[in-house]
Amino acid sequence: MAYLRVRRQRRGYAEIGRKIRFLKRVEFMQGSGLQLARSEQFHVDGKDGSDNNNGLSMDRAFASIEAAITAMKARIDWAETPWARSDVLYIAPGLYAEELTSMPYGCSVIGLGDAFDLNGQRGVTIKPGSGRPVDCTSIINSRLENLCFESPGASPIFQVDNFNRNVLVDILLSGLPGASPTTTKGLEIVKDMTGNRLSNVVIQVIHNGIYVVTDNASQKQASGNILEEIIIRGCDEKGVFFHRNSVPSYTILKDSEIGDGSNTLALGLDDNSGLVKVSNTNFIADACDPAHDGGGNYNNCYLNGVLMDNV
Repeated sequence: MAYLRVRRQRRGYAEIGRKIRFLKRVEFMQGSGLQLARSEQFHVDGKDGSDNNNGLSMDRAFASIEAAITAMKARIDWAETPWARSDVLYIAPGLYAEELTSMPYGCSVIGLGDAFDLNGQRGVTIKPGSGRPVDCTSIINSRLENLCFESPGASPIFQVDNFNRNVLVDILLSGLPGASPTTTKGLEIVKDMTGNRLSNVVIQVIHNGIYVVTDNASQKQASGNILEEIIIRGCDEKGVFFHRNSVPSYTILKDSEIGDGSNTLALGLDDNSGLVKVSNTNFIADACDPAHDGGGNYNNCYLNGVLMDNV
């Protein structure tokens, strides 16, 4: 049978419209052109779906993301190798008033439309009535793409204890819109952050952008991460923060814009370990810590227009 290739665009996936209703398989394995026999596609449509459906087509879509996640996690057999089913979840555009306390493992979650359309008219916006859009114990071996998460108040937008071997692409994390930030953090990792890639992630209207603490006492660290094309704007405390316990070895921040001048950003980068490698990044902030002459690792980086190389 013929396969439909969903082509990745810089600001999201091409809309494939109603054609998805008539295809049983959509290519999702990057570069393979294959749908795995063990994999399924699940669908969510907040407007026309129902949680009484099975979610296996857009015609029988779930109404809530939570229902889809429950169905996908029920398919995992941890005794298998590999355990990951590589399922794909497609979410139709709309505003989803959900606080996600669980996310599927070993799968892809893809929003249709434009993630940067904040009000959910042409893209997927996840904004609960209260609390955090994402508040999970673990997200592992998954890919999240073309999604917007908006905080309804002061709570962190995307908070995870263990965040390992994931890909985040074309993601918007937005605090509560206003003249000054009230949302505390954009992406907060509490215990473990290993082997992730974040690409084209926009974090806005928050006190702190990326905030990584980790629990070094339990041998949980933040190593081997790639942060690229990160835009942090409307931030007034710390753009990117790594606690000294995080020991972010082999972690790279590159090709990014941290701070935009709309608010006075105290620290563009606050790396208490001094291990993060930073390249081709522009900071608009009062300072970075460590400074370029105090142990930082900067290559072709600028702080308020002044070159801060030290390599």
